[in-house]
Order: sequence, then C-alpha cells, then structure tokens
Amino acid sequence: MSARLFLAPEQFEFGQARLNTAQWHYLTRVLRLRSGAECIILDGCGKIWQAVLANEAVTLTAELPPPATEWTVQVRIACAVPKGERWEWLLQKATELGASEIIPLKTARSVVLPQTSKLERWQAIVREAAEQSERLVLPRVHPPLDFEAFLQQHPAGLGFICTARGERPSLWKCLAGMRTDAIVTLLSGPEGGFTPEEVAQAQTYSFRPVSLGSRILRAETAPLLALGWIGAWLEAIV
Repeated sequence: MSARLFLAPEQFEFGQARLNTAQWHYLTRVLRLRSGAECIILDGCGKIWQAVLANEAVTLTAELPPPATEWTVQVRIACAVPKGERWEWLLQKATELGASEIIPLKTARSVVLPQTSKLERWQAIVREAAEQSERLVLPRVHPPLDFEAFLQQHPAGLGFICTARGERPSLWKCLAGMRTDAIVTLLSGPEGGFTPEEVAQAQTYSFRPVSLGSRILRAETAPLLALGWIGAWLEAIV
C-alpha cells in the first residue's frame, strides 16, 4: 500500500509539491522509501494524486479518481475538552469516524481549559489519523472558543446539543428526513454536562436538545457515539 500524505496548498507548484523536513524524514527514514518510489498525495480539499518521490519533493504523475470515503453530510463537532490524553484520543477517533471540523469548547463546567498554543499539535494528530483512515478531506481543528462565542460565530444549520437528562428525543430519531447534503453541528459537553442555562442559550440559537441513550457517557464518548449514529444512518439510506 502506498504511503499517503496531506500537503498544504502552498506546497504545490507546477506539477510538483515540495516536502517539508518532517515529511521528507517520514518518507525516507521511517518508511525507508528511495528516490523514485510511488506515494499518494492529497491536498486536503478533495483532490488526490499518484506521485513519485525525488529530491525532497514529489512529482505528481496522475490525478486519481476520489474514493468514496467522505460523507455527503458535513458534521462539525464542538465539544468540551476532557482530561489528560483523552482529548487527543477524541481528535483521532473523530477524524476516523468522519468529522469535518472539530472545535474545542470552554464551558461553565469545563475542567480543562484548552490552549491555542496546542492547536498545531492537535492538527498534526488529525492529519495522521486522516492519512491512516484514508480520508480524502482533512478535518480542520479550530482554536478554542468560549461557549457563548461559539454560538455567536457558528450558525447551527442543523444543530443538536447532546444532553444526558430530561425529556428530549433521541438523536437517531431526529436524523430521519435529514438531507444528505446537510451541514450538522453537534454540541457535546464536559463530564458534568452542560448547565441548564447553556442548554437554554443554545436553543435560542436553534440547537435542539437530543439524547444519546439512557446511559451517562464520558465527555470523549458522547461525540463519538453521535458521529457513529450519523455514519450508520448514512450507510442505511445509501
């Protein structure tokens, strides 16, 4: 299986793409590829090429038909950051499951306050997960936002806020009739959940409270289950 790399738009030029030091090291030292070896290059926006390695660059030899690895529905998840390494695990798994955007939130009950200084590392984790899972489009990790700032800056479209208690419909049932080209935004809270005030505030921005089942889920589990349900729904209707 050929090595796969996502490259930034500025790396492409006249049928070639210049590799940075880390990418060159990965191909030649980690994978032990030699000059002339073939690899797969992606631009993160939906295009994919067969390429040949040469002199700290790759020559794009043929544009390939895109594989059907991306959903027609775009799913943006905005979630509180769990403790320790669980956030990085969430980033990896959300990428594998199909998220198109990931936004770390600072909520009233957040234990961890995410730092913008870690954004580059988070995007690198997403990039590696996208390459491993053969994603065609590279998900974007946004800078951290306060809950209210997120609501003001990111219109809900088709928006759901995942809550653990209270009378609310199942997310699965709410997917019935969803357009296959919809843009979905999922809000998922910290270990203690969203406050009643946050839920009410989200509703004023057209987010609908939904349930993910009868059990209380960890902060890193809830958004992944929601993504899994959306993926299963899309598979079921195709």
